[in-house]
Amino acid sequence: ASVFTYMSSINNLVFAYNNQFNVPQLTGELTPQPSVRGMTKVSMFSTVIAFCLYGVVSVLGVLAFGVAEGQKDSLILDLTPARKQVHVLISLLAVMFSVLTCFQFHVYPVRQFLAYNVRKLRGRSASDCEKTDVSCYGRSMTRWYDIIGALCCVVVMVLIAVVITSLRTILDFIGAFGSAYISYVVPPLWIIALRRKSQGSSFRWFSAEMLFCLAFLGLGIFLFVFGTYAATAQLLMGA
Repeated sequence: ASVFTYMSSINNLVFAYNNQFNVPQLTGELTPQPSVRGMTKVSMFSTVIAFCLYGVVSVLGVLAFGVAEGQKDSLILDLTPARKQVHVLISLLAVMFSVLTCFQFHVYPVRQFLAYNVRKLRGRSASDCEKTDVSCYGRSMTRWYDIIGALCCVVVMVLIAVVITSLRTILDFIGAFGSAYISYVVPPLWIIALRRKSQGSSFRWFSAEMLFCLAFLGLGIFLFVFGTYAATAQLLMGA
């Protein structure tokens, strides 16, 4: 196995545990009061559950399909020869259900980002409600822009799925380019910016917290740059 193979595995791991973009929504839904401590418990609990589920699926997958040539690009391809069996059909329907469920969590932050940019371009603030917006065919323009943005996201995803038929390639690229940036680059940058703003002249780069953030940032930049390069190289070699 080459270094690109190991890097692709790391890209998949980064993608598998990447859920930072859902943290603001989940934090806001905590009851009775959102808190860092409460969100920390939720994060640890959900990560442990995900780790256990990934572990069980990995062990059963290796026992069922083996490794290397015995394992194809995705579970759907692995189960194609037995697709007419009832329990296999139920498994494929479960995969479809899980993908549709995960789609909502992944596309919602994208819709929020698009809505934020459209609102800024239109000169509206966060306090402006839809009732004060221009109405078109019974709906506010804010709502229409949200619908258009969501449809555009779906169209882009479909085009990517049509052009790139390898699921592994998509996961490798997203894990390196998107997930590594969100998970390892953005958080330390945010912490550094917040500390510089709150501490003012007393801010110190060589404190333990800042050194940890810089080390974490360095790891993120490595995963982002080399991971993206490895995923792109794998894609070009497979073309």
